[in-house]
Parts: sequence; structure tokens; C-alpha cells
Amino acid sequence: MKSVYAPCSILSARKYRATISGIWSGQRNAGTHTTLDSKGELLITIMSSLAQEESRSISENVTWGKRKRFADGKVSLAYSSFLGYRKGEDGQMEVVPEEAETVRLIYRLFMQGQTPYAIAKYLTDKNIPTPTGKETWRHRTVENILSNEKYKGDARLQKCYTVDFLSKKRKANEGEVPQYYVEGSHDAIIEPAEWQLVQTEIQRRKNAGRSHNCCGVFSAKLKCGDCGAYFGSKVWHSNSKYKRTVWQCNAKFKGESRCATPHLYEQRIKELFLEALGILMEDREMVITDCRAVMEALTDCSRIDGEAEEVSNEMEVVAGMIQRLVDENATRKLDQEDYRRKYAGYADRYAALESRMEGLKKERERREIQHDLFSGFLSGLEEVRELPVDFGEKLFHRMVDFATVHSDGRVVFTFRNGAEVSTKI
Repeated sequence: MKSVYAPCSILSARKYRATISGIWSGQRNAGTHTTLDSKGELLITIMSSLAQEESRSISENVTWGKRKRFADGKVSLAYSSFLGYRKGEDGQMEVVPEEAETVRLIYRLFMQGQTPYAIAKYLTDKNIPTPTGKETWRHRTVENILSNEKYKGDARLQKCYTVDFLSKKRKANEGEVPQYYVEGSHDAIIEPAEWQLVQTEIQRRKNAGRSHNCCGVFSAKLKCGDCGAYFGSKVWHSNSKYKRTVWQCNAKFKGESRCATPHLYEQRIKELFLEALGILMEDREMVITDCRAVMEALTDCSRIDGEAEEVSNEMEVVAGMIQRLVDENATRKLDQEDYRRKYAGYADRYAALESRMEGLKKERERREIQHDLFSGFLSGLEEVRELPVDFGEKLFHRMVDFATVHSDGRVVFTFRNGAEVSTKI
């Protein structure tokens, strides 16, 4: 039996049970009877418990080590399946120039209006390997790259955690365990302002649903002044030398009444944007000053943080009151109707506080997003020092929130800072 016991400490409970069962099964087949069977079952139970306890202990130690690294802001990465970075000589994340170009290409194609499906097909056709070295790209892979904060130089740690040390089942972290966010933990491949612009564009497309197709730089950027629908691109004379791309209201021929808004040629949209930008640039210094003032105001989250701390403290108090009420009901006889009434009151109070805390978090996130958008707008404005300038897709997305096309021929550009500039077709 000693030869069997020696390796048990390194076996999982499941493997150990299978091993011992096999041994005792062999002994039974060899003529060993009931006495050994009962001892074998006892041994199996004891050894399985020991192995399971050791597995739990190792799991806890590993988990503690990982969470300690997270708390210290140390970023670990599965480099073999992550595009753009490798482990440097100092153990830190190091940019891989060739892969970084692929990441920049993905972001550029997305901001040109391409969907993750179209980008995946393009990368596959170009024989560009995936993060794991495969030939075929999936749209989910593209989506993950577009939304991963590590490409802007930050790192959100403990996005998921292991629920059970035996099954190794993992779950997305929705607040069950602490998360850590490290700013500037490594060199960025994508500028933070551009990364945030992509996140805004992702959200814009989600909100728009299927009412538009993302196949150009102006997708989800042009709105119909009559019905509010987005403009979509259409190809005219596709099989002739007069082939041209036009943009018109997607709902123009839907419903009983047609929209009276005109169609626009792509080149004319670019010219109108440059005209609007020129008008905005007339008060360039004032616009820059106002942007910086707004950004400073958005950065100040002291009120939100103070209120969040007060709400958090009150939530702890209410949680304690609920726990004491439950303990009291378990230890002595209480009027159950009165108990349920008090419990419901505490629970409602806690839910209201929880809702308020969620609102404060969203408000803070909204301010951060606005700050990043203003930062991108300001960067674009500071780059344009003299007119005229050439149309640039990045400049357009940084500067313009959307443009509204009216039936009288006006195109009103709403810039990221809230300014509206009217042009004429």
C-alpha cells in the first residue's frame, strides 16, 4: 500500500479515486473479498479528501499570488495569443512593430466605416496571420482587439476569475472580486484619444442597430433632417465609367411620404466638411480656450467621488442592519410579519443605494468619455494651424460628431465641442 500512497499527494481527487478504484478492482478480480473492499473504500475516501484539500490549498495560494500582483499593478499577458506585444528582456510588455501595424490597420479600417466582419475578411484575404498564428480571422477577434484597453497603454486587471478550484470554471468579473485599472502601464500602440473615439463609434453603431451599413467613413455620421434616419452609401452606374458613390437617406423610399432631403456625392461631403472647419477656425483660439476649460471641469470628479464614498459607507451600514436582523430572527422567536416588513424596508433601502452608486459610476464614466472626446477634438484642432487642409478620415472623426442634411440644401455639422456650423450644398 505504501507504493500507492506515495504519489497521492500530487494527484487530484478525481484522478486518485480512479487510480485506487482500479487497484481495488484488480484485487477483487484476483480473489480479494469484502474485508479489503471496505478498507479500500475507506482509503479512497480519506485519500480523496486529502488530495482535494491539497488542491484547494494550492488554488488559494495561486489565487492570492495573482491578486497580489494585480494589486501591485503588475500586468501579465498570454503573449502567444495577443497581437502586438511580446515579453521584453526586462519582463515588461514590448511592442512588436510588425504586429503593431496590423493593430493600427484594424483601427484605421474600422474608423473608415468597415465592420468587424469586413475587416476579418480583408485580413484573411491579405494572408495576415491571426494573434494565434492561424490563417482565418473571426469577427470576434477583431472586436476584442478594437475594445481592448491594453492597446492604448492601460490595463484592466482581473476581468474574470475562477469560480471553483475543482472544475476550473471561469466567470466574467461583474464586481464579485476587486478589479484594478493601471494607467500607462506600457507603451501604447493606439493613441488614447483615438482608442476612445473607436469606443464611441462602436457604441454609436450599436445604438443605430441595423438602420445603416458601416461601409464608409460617413457611415452613421449623416442624419436626415426630415425623418432622422442615417444616410447610407449607394453606387450609381456601377458597370460604367460614370460609376459614383452617393449618400442618401436610408428611409427615403420607405413609408407613405418620401424624404425631400437630397443625395450627396462623397467628394462634396468632404468639401462641405472643410468649409465648416474653416468657419470654425475663424475663432480658433477661443474654441481652444473653451475646450481646455471644459476638459478641466470634466476632470474634476471630487463631488462624484465624495458622494460615492458616502453611499458606499451607507450601504455597509444597511448591509450590517440586514445581517443583524437575520441573525436575530435565527436565534430567537420574532413576529414574522414584523420581520418581513423590516427586512423588505432594509432591502429596498439597499437597492436604492445600489442604484445610486451605479448612477454615480456611469456619470463618472460619461465624464471620462467626454474628456477623451474633447481631447481628441482639441488635438485635431491644434494640428490644423493653417488653411486650406486636405480631407483626412482621422481628422473628420476627431472633429465631427454628426452632420444633419436638410431638404433646403443646408448641411449642419455638429462638432465634438457642441458647436454647429451650417453649410450649403
